[in-house]
Amino acid sequence: MKGSKYWESYCWSSNYALPLSYTPFDPVYCSCIFPGVCPPPENEELSACLMEILSRITPSADEMVAVGTLTARVIEGLESLALGKSTANFGIQGASLVGSSKKGTMLDGHKIADVVVLLRDLPTIELTRQIGQVFTEKLGGCETIYQPYGFDVEQEGVCVRVVFAVKNFDEISNVQQGVHVSQPDQKLAHFAILHARWAEQNASHPNIKALIRLLKDLRRRFVGFSYLNPWQLDMIASHVIMGGPINAPLSVSAGFRRFVQILAAGFFAPSSTGLLDPFRSKQRRVHVTMSLAQQDELCRTAQTVCKILNLEKFQVLFYNMCPTKLITLEELVKSANDLPGEKISLPNPIDLELSSVTIIHKNNLPIN
Repeated sequence: MKGSKYWESYCWSSNYALPLSYTPFDPVYCSCIFPGVCPPPENEELSACLMEILSRITPSADEMVAVGTLTARVIEGLESLALGKSTANFGIQGASLVGSSKKGTMLDGHKIADVVVLLRDLPTIELTRQIGQVFTEKLGGCETIYQPYGFDVEQEGVCVRVVFAVKNFDEISNVQQGVHVSQPDQKLAHFAILHARWAEQNASHPNIKALIRLLKDLRRRFVGFSYLNPWQLDMIASHVIMGGPINAPLSVSAGFRRFVQILAAGFFAPSSTGLLDPFRSKQRRVHVTMSLAQQDELCRTAQTVCKILNLEKFQVLFYNMCPTKLITLEELVKSANDLPGEKISLPNPIDLELSSVTIIHKNNLPIN
C-alpha cells in the first residue's frame, strides 16, 4: 500500500507468503520491556469525569426492572410453548437471553432486550408468524410486531426482540430466500449465544462492564468509534482491563486510557495481531470486519483522543452527550483547539490506493 506499511488483507493461498503481523506498542507492558519504568499515576480528574459520565449513562433501577420483567415473561411464555402439547409441532428447542441485557451493559434509555429461540427445523417466516400469534394470545397486554428475524414484543416503552434460528448451525446453508429467516439473521443469532457465554466467562468483572458502557457511549457519539460493533467492544474491554503483565484488573480510568492508546498505536489496523476471534476459523482477527478506511478512521480518532487526554482537555469528549449527529474527527479537533492551551493537528489519513500492493511469491522470498 503506497505510503503505508499496512497490507490490504491476509492472503490464505498456499502459493503466497503471509504478510508478517505486528504487535502494536502497549504502554502497560513498558515495565516488562524497559526495566525501571513505572506506570503513570492515576489521573484523578479523568477518573472523576468517567465516573460522572458512567452514572449518567447507566440505566436507572426502574428501567432495568422494566426490561427484566418483560424479558422474563417472554422467555417463560416461549418455554411454555415448547412444553405444550398443542404447540409441540413448533419445534422450539430453547430460548436464550443474549445481548447487553444478558451481559449487564445496557445504556440509559435503551430499553431493549434480545432473545434467541432455537428451533428443531429451519424457521420459516410463516412459522414465526404462527408462533407470534399464539404467543400474543397467551401473554396478553403486549403488542407483537412482526420482523424479518421473528417478532418484537413491546409494552410500555420496553421492547424484547425475539430472533429465530435452527438449532443445527450447519442447516443454515439450506435456507431458501423468502421462505425462511435469512442466513445472516440466523448466523447472528447463533453468534449472539456464543458471545453471551463468552462474556459471562471473560467479561463479568464490574470494571469491564463499566468500561463497555463508556465505550458504547463513545460509539454512539463519534464517527471514528461508530465502526466498532458490540462484540469488538466486549473483547477489547476485557483485554485492556484484564490482559496485563500482572494478574490484577486495571481501574476503569486506566483501562479507558489503555483502550485509546493501543487503538492509536494501530491495534485494530491492517496486519495488527489485534485480538483473535475465538468463534471464527483461520486465525481471524475481530477487527477484519471493518474496511481499510474504517480501520484508519478509528486509528486516527484514537490518536486524536490520546492527544486530548494528554492535554487534559477531557471536557471535549463529554460536553456533548446527545449530539444531533455523529461528531466527526474534524469537529473533535476544532473543539479541542477552541480551548486554551496547546493546539493539536488533524492526523493525516493513510493512502488507500490498492494498486500499489505487491504480492510476493513464496519462491522469491529470501532464505536466511
